[in-house]
Amino acid sequence: MPTVDHYRAAIANVVNHGDTDIYPFPVENHLFFDQSDRIVSLLGEMDAQFKAHISQFPPSYESTLVPVSYTGFRWGTQMDPLWNLYFLSCAISIGEQIEAVRIPKARGVVFSYRFKIDPSSSDIFDRDMGWLQFMEKSMELASQYDQVVTCDIAEFYPRLGHHRLENALEQAGVDRETKFRIMFYLKDFSNTRSFGLPIGGPAARLLSELVLDQIDKLLAAAGVVFCRFADDYHLFANGREDAHEALVFLGEKLFLNQGLSLQKSKTRIMTGAEFISTSPVPLRSADDDINGDGGVDEERGGGDETETHATRTLLRLSIRFDPYSLTAEDDYENLKSQIRSFRIVELLRNELAKSRIHAALSRKLISAIRYLETAEKSVAARALVDNLELLYPILSSVLVSLAAIYDDINEPTKRIVNDRIREAVVGRSYLMRVDSNLAFAIRLLSKERSPVGEEVLARLYRSRTSPMVRRDIILVMARWRAWYWLSDIRNEFRVMGSHERRAFLVASFVMGDEGRHWRRSMKDHFSPFEREVRDWAISKIRGDRNWGIPI
Repeated sequence: MPTVDHYRAAIANVVNHGDTDIYPFPVENHLFFDQSDRIVSLLGEMDAQFKAHISQFPPSYESTLVPVSYTGFRWGTQMDPLWNLYFLSCAISIGEQIEAVRIPKARGVVFSYRFKIDPSSSDIFDRDMGWLQFMEKSMELASQYDQVVTCDIAEFYPRLGHHRLENALEQAGVDRETKFRIMFYLKDFSNTRSFGLPIGGPAARLLSELVLDQIDKLLAAAGVVFCRFADDYHLFANGREDAHEALVFLGEKLFLNQGLSLQKSKTRIMTGAEFISTSPVPLRSADDDINGDGGVDEERGGGDETETHATRTLLRLSIRFDPYSLTAEDDYENLKSQIRSFRIVELLRNELAKSRIHAALSRKLISAIRYLETAEKSVAARALVDNLELLYPILSSVLVSLAAIYDDINEPTKRIVNDRIREAVVGRSYLMRVDSNLAFAIRLLSKERSPVGEEVLARLYRSRTSPMVRRDIILVMARWRAWYWLSDIRNEFRVMGSHERRAFLVASFVMGDEGRHWRRSMKDHFSPFEREVRDWAISKIRGDRNWGIPI
């Protein structure tokens, strides 16, 4: 069963890393940071009256398409912020049990989501084992074997069976009450269907790893040489026959034991040399020196070799900064120094000159822009907005980066950024057809208030049904103090979804006496979580009369 320590670990993880890696962070995450003790108490009350609470105040979810390539999508889910905390707390409470039954990390076989709580960073997964280490191990094995099979599971999270998960939880020794809460929550999430996990959050990732552990152990017992990251498998063999045999074995075990299948279009058998030559992560060699500071070895020759070395080093560089660290100022300067050793703008231009971007490298370059000098930020921002179509597979990262550097770029570039993004929104460009991209675009547009911007958001609120999009529009209008618009939608509060209700509760504090009278008249209709949101907003407004609520 989850305890106070598990609640606090879940809150710290969400506050520092977000509830998902594919959607804008909800405003409630700031509440979790400011009022963690009260949220811990509320989570305890939810646990003590679990069935009554989930029936009276059921979780709300939003599932949308998320681009993964120029024409490919996957489903993602933004969960109810409070219920996401509770679900994550339950997963954290059994994290050590799950890790104990998995193939040991020391085997160097499974690299995804290895449970390890780090209080200093609020991580719950081991940062020394991830996709990069998975690829480096694959490169090492590819240099030793003739054949490599690359494949991944089709629709893994949406098709993962609840009965299989329940059996795996039982085999891991999870107590009955925790297992009941996890499975009941997933039943509610899937609308009583017996399959499907929410995509995008750490709790589902941890649980999915427990289910796949059976397949990992079957492969190991059969002598198949492999490594895995999440739903991606790499199998290694000497000879085409053995490669086919390993692939057939994996396919059979997935289907017979989990009811899952491999993606036909992504399954491929190639030589080890071909795998190495086409890998986004070059094979490490003795001269791959990161010089201890993430910089490029300046004594190496120029041209393509230097560029390859720079991109290889940059991919390995961790662009992470903790503003709450005791050494935050020194850490920030050190990170800036490391990034300045790369020619970020030049590397970005080279990437944008291609017909298709390298997604991992482009994301890293875009993340690094916020640590550049002011003049370079404006140049980079202009390059990004001039190439939005090319950057479509990672458009959310582009919009996040533009919002992060917006205050530092020059006025002409700000106008260009605003005009391009607004044109894409108003013109119903395919870039903004998916709600996840649109939500990030709204947060970028919120940086600059204008009558035109208010009109755009007002029309958008009426034309889109996404709770995530409508929630952010309400908060932006509140930030802009668009009283006339907020007063109008006040009449719709009773029919709003939970995301919009909480956003309007916060927004009502810019409506003066009207908002105060409205809150008094509605106080008996607020849920326990909504009351926490109201009280938090009171404290923020009292502390900062100039709208202290972040979006």
